[in-house]
Amino acid sequence: MGEGDENSVTAGDSAAPRRGIRPLLRRHPAVAAVVLVIVLVAAGFGGLQTYRAVAIATAQAAYNEALAQSRAAQTSAGVDVASAEDVLTAAETTLTDSEGKVLSEDPRTALAAALDLAEDQLTAAHDELAAAEDGIDDPTTDTAYFAPGDGLRQGSATLAGLHFDAASELRSITDTLAGPVQAVTDAVALWQAEYDRMVSERYTNNTHATGWYPELDECIGSVDVTAHYGVPTIAEHWSCGGREFPDDAGTIITLTGVHAGSYRVEGIAKMLNANRDSTADLPQGFDLLYQTCQNGQSSSMSFTGLTRIES
Repeated sequence: MGEGDENSVTAGDSAAPRRGIRPLLRRHPAVAAVVLVIVLVAAGFGGLQTYRAVAIATAQAAYNEALAQSRAAQTSAGVDVASAEDVLTAAETTLTDSEGKVLSEDPRTALAAALDLAEDQLTAAHDELAAAEDGIDDPTTDTAYFAPGDGLRQGSATLAGLHFDAASELRSITDTLAGPVQAVTDAVALWQAEYDRMVSERYTNNTHATGWYPELDECIGSVDVTAHYGVPTIAEHWSCGGREFPDDAGTIITLTGVHAGSYRVEGIAKMLNANRDSTADLPQGFDLLYQTCQNGQSSSMSFTGLTRIES
């Protein structure tokens, strides 16, 4: 092959058209459009994923902060409720223990009314805590594809709406109940002072022994003669103290020694004659009987009924 042939081959090679994507896209516009869409979709999808991730992370951080604040407020409210319950329990105990131990019921009535109001406040606080438990349920983190974190934001709004106002108001219960409680305490103290005075002035009889005539003749107090009569009975000679023993129904007396305690006198239950009556004729149904011979006569033996009211 000659030199001219080689040159012709080289010239032919350099004249051959080059193939690539750009000439193809220029020759086929539809293909170019499809490629462009694919590129744009890929870029948009990546951007959307980034947006979703950032939005959810931001919403989660806000929710976590709202949750922490709500939990702290809930804990504080729980402390307030527990403290109020202790105060109410103590006040209720004061009211219960004062029953029958005041000269006037007015202080107890006032305390009972204050306790009713405090109980209503406590119920409202318990309702708040229950609502808080319902409101702190785990939120939906991604309720809509194009609203990432929407569930978390709704959860944050729910937490922000939780309040513990009723629990906070319980902090005033101690001061609110202090006055009525003190009034009842003072009323009980007045009653106790009066009671002690009455006891100090009350008729007192000492049952110094158990026995029969030898012990009665000692004339140093009454004698338990239950074994002789067959029913709980104390006795005393008229001249040794029987004449002073009260027989008016309703009188409160104090016994010391055997059968010690406070008793209410029920009056003379029966008069018996030692010459014709027997132990079968003794009155029944009393906690204790007091026997003495009226004016020292065995023909007029009085039996006074006694009812125990305190040990």
